[in-house]
Amino acid sequence: MVGELRRIDLGEAERLLYPVIPAFVTSEFNGRVGGMLAAWWTQLSFKPFLVGVAIAPERFTYKLVRSSRIFALNLLDFKYVDRTPLLGDVSERFYPGKLKVAGFTIVKGDVLGAPIVLEATAALELTLMDIIKTGDHDLFIGEVKAAYAREEFKGLWDLRLYKPLMYLGRTRRPDMVRRVYVAFKDVDVRELEYAPGPLKEYSNLRFKVLEEVEEAVKRLSNVSLEEKLQAIARILESHGLDPGDAEYYLEEVGRRLV
Repeated sequence: MVGELRRIDLGEAERLLYPVIPAFVTSEFNGRVGGMLAAWWTQLSFKPFLVGVAIAPERFTYKLVRSSRIFALNLLDFKYVDRTPLLGDVSERFYPGKLKVAGFTIVKGDVLGAPIVLEATAALELTLMDIIKTGDHDLFIGEVKAAYAREEFKGLWDLRLYKPLMYLGRTRRPDMVRRVYVAFKDVDVRELEYAPGPLKEYSNLRFKVLEEVEEAVKRLSNVSLEEKLQAIARILESHGLDPGDAEYYLEEVGRRLV
């Protein structure tokens, strides 16, 4: 026990990370369209807009995305929950045309021509940038080239209109295996000011330091690495910060200026 936290068996620990909104990954190669529900996906970068999704090599979608280097992520409403067994439990490799059987319509994206689910509430078109081996899955990193959404998206999701399909995990053998999906009828929406009250001072200082470092790096573009680090260290010291963090700030600003 750690306080009121009881220790969980590591075989069950991944379930602590749920619920998640799974993305339906679609891709096409040699005229074959396939897709899978992926629970493990996330945004990786603002600029460029990168998204990563974990796919196991055995998945037919793995082959499609790696071969075509173009794919789409589709977000589905909970009203399609009864169709999910065809999306996540069976493979296009063994069950050709499963998306049509599931009652979904595939259309081409405007920018890349990636296969997009017409019934989706939102979709992203991506080009494959890299594949990183991460244990028993590989992380497919894609750059978003186009985004689409229904009227439920108004800069932020209106969750009174959009009920995202959410995945809670699956039960385990020897009992019958069941996937558990959830949706919420009641939505508690709260809007909180960014860094309110006394937090504003610390938030402003953070951005002030970044701005000063960025200006210094631009000004010292032709000097050595050591001179840049020394200049950044002086900026940090002037604000009472650890000068040893200069390398981290240089890395941050260097990426911003690309």
